[in-house]
Formats: sequence, structure tokens, C-alpha cells
Amino acid sequence: MSLLDATGYEAVFATPEGDTYRIPLVCWREDEDRVYGMVLVKGQLRCADRVRHFLRYGARTADGPDDEAGTPGTAPHAATLAPALG
Repeated sequence: MSLLDATGYEAVFATPEGDTYRIPLVCWREDEDRVYGMVLVKGQLRCADRVRHFLRYGARTADGPDDEAGTPGTAPHAATLAPALG
């Protein structure tokens, strides 16, 4: 297991009403052949794609709410991130 820097990335979630909200990623967790975004939820570090109502990962940009995103369970550009924690 390794932890990678996730600066500038966030997890996007849906509400039951259809709205979306975002939580910044704390780090990426590389585990064997998968990479997960980790978020703080109620004081606990959790895999974002296992948190209820997860939609996708996104990159925070100055352009606004329509950002670049990967598919659920994948980490966009994770291979280009330098290890920061570990």
C-alpha cells in the first residue's frame, strides 16, 4: 500500500434531491492494482467510492463546476502524481 498526493482532486457525491456536493481528497491510496481516493467523513478516513452516494472523482479547476473526472473507482492522472506520503 502507498499513499499519493491528491492536491487538487475531490470526490463528487449526489444528494437524494439530485444536487451534488464535493469533498476534497486527502490522498490517493494505491493498493495492489487499484487506486482509491480517500476522504474524511465524520472524522474517519474512508475510500470515497465506498461512501454513500459517490458519483465520480473530479479535479478542482478555476473554470467552475464542470471539471475533469474519472469513472468511479479510477483515479484520473494518478500515475503522474509523485509520492508525498508514505
